[in-house]
Amino acid sequence: MQKTKCYLAALVSGVLLVTGILAGCGQSKKDDHLTVYLWENRLMKNIAPYIHEQFPDQDIEFIIGNNDTDLYSYFKEHGELPDIMTVRRFSGTDAQDLQPYLMDFASYDVVSKYYSYAVEYYKDTDNEIQWLPICALPQTIIANKTLFDQYGIKVPENYEEYVQVCQQFYDKGIKPYSMNFAEDWANQEIIQAAAIGEFTSLAGIDWRNEAETSAGEIKFDDVLWKRIFSETSQFLKDSHFSKEDINVNVNTGTQMFVEGKSAMFHGQPRDMQKFQDQMDAELIRIPYFSQTSDSSFVYMFPSLNIAFNKELEKNQEKLDTALDVLDCMISEQGQKLIADGSGVISFNTDVPSMMQNVPGLEEEIKDTSIYIRYSAQKSFDASLEAVHGLLSGKMDEMQAYNAFRSAMNSKDSKEKSTVNFENAYSISLNNKSGRDAASSILTTIRKENDAQLALTPYYYYTSSIYKGECTRSRVGLMTAKNSDTPLYLVKLNGEQVYELVKKYLTEADENFYVTTKYELPIASGMKIIVKNEENGFSLKDITINDKKIDTEKEYSILLTDTTKSILKKINPKCAIEQIGDTTLSSAWIAAMSNGQQPSAPEDYIEVEK
Repeated sequence: MQKTKCYLAALVSGVLLVTGILAGCGQSKKDDHLTVYLWENRLMKNIAPYIHEQFPDQDIEFIIGNNDTDLYSYFKEHGELPDIMTVRRFSGTDAQDLQPYLMDFASYDVVSKYYSYAVEYYKDTDNEIQWLPICALPQTIIANKTLFDQYGIKVPENYEEYVQVCQQFYDKGIKPYSMNFAEDWANQEIIQAAAIGEFTSLAGIDWRNEAETSAGEIKFDDVLWKRIFSETSQFLKDSHFSKEDINVNVNTGTQMFVEGKSAMFHGQPRDMQKFQDQMDAELIRIPYFSQTSDSSFVYMFPSLNIAFNKELEKNQEKLDTALDVLDCMISEQGQKLIADGSGVISFNTDVPSMMQNVPGLEEEIKDTSIYIRYSAQKSFDASLEAVHGLLSGKMDEMQAYNAFRSAMNSKDSKEKSTVNFENAYSISLNNKSGRDAASSILTTIRKENDAQLALTPYYYYTSSIYKGECTRSRVGLMTAKNSDTPLYLVKLNGEQVYELVKKYLTEADENFYVTTKYELPIASGMKIIVKNEENGFSLKDITINDKKIDTEKEYSILLTDTTKSILKKINPKCAIEQIGDTTLSSAWIAAMSNGQQPSAPEDYIEVEK
């Protein structure tokens, strides 16, 4: 069996370079360029710097991705599958076209570090494990215990008591449970959480295994699924949800809970901490209860799922680096950074659960009464349609089940191409450390908004622009939908523009820190010349049309959230205009929907040696 290499901190020239590195992470010898796609920019800001710290001599490039395996299918079709891929929303059926191109983890030691239940749904029909979950977040009920105590209501310990609690609060004019049914993922959660006893039964596990590996139509066990929708309908009624809840979004549902107008909400550990900071109340977690037994479960989803390009096995040194990165991710510190906190359920047998400090789930964690959500892409829309049908009264249980099953097995209509790209531009760094695809996208958006200049982080751009026909959905995958940003316009003189770019390169806080050439910004309408210093980059010059920027001239410049926040630190009183509800992604999609060609990339950056 091949083993993961685990390098400890090394002495170089008699100087201890790395200290205090956790087990499972350390320095590794230099090897070829490794590309790692992370599905949201929060991970870019958390785990990427940590991995760079552990492996400073390795050439590892982190690129933003999307929470959709279709992005990798798009890359595969053009022969550019990354070395390491991650998503959060994942099921085996969504990634079947990638199977021939992904490495099987089953023959590597890393799988032995996982609890068996954690990889149960990740085996394909050939018993290969091509995806692994990194760690999990509990998505359970959060209860205002102070409100419970105020009204003398006992915290429930089983489903029967949960029903009684909801009725008691309802009788006192307090909404028992606020839920954001306007979002697809909340509807998807409620079906599985309401009938969690069915999904964790032998029949439920058998259905899940077949659904995860189905190459065609997903077969439904009618007996099982009629019970699931019966229990879903019952849960909605017992919780006193109604048609008015259909339009409740996450902000409205949260506000009701924070203001004490509802006794329960749902969320992750970081949500609970956020609520705690806003409320003068004791908050606890309540697991989801089975309606068919006294059992209770922690409903959870992986923070990310990871896969390796099979081509890595042709380069042992590069594969060793990739396995080192994976080891670093599943270390205790890696999991905390990925999950953005301490409330983490670890899948790694070497790392203890980090949930001990979260009240209400101790027994479930101890007994591993844990349910990993089913999250096929179609299940989100299917759940929304079915649950909204039940809440509105337009569907009974059987109709809701039929609607769900039909949506899950609906045939994808062939999408018409939106644009026929005449040129190809790569997302990879060119010889001047610029990204041609990102430059093309930003320049297109800048011109569409009549701005002279633009400055954005690198992590909003995900994909190369490939020559040939492209659909609207694939155009949308070229920018980071999960990390999208509003667009802003501001007028600055040349000196202020210079100061903004300079601050961008040297600012170090929780939101931004340029450490490698891969993290350099994307600019448009100007060229920034930077020098690679020992601890980062310094700005040497800015040119416009091959001339030094005019320090007194006024320019209109397009900004995103990060560049806007840096500008506000420099000049808190500057007038910044948000461009309606336009985001970087929506602006790009809209421009390409017109059938026009994107702007050519610009020579926007140069790194002096």
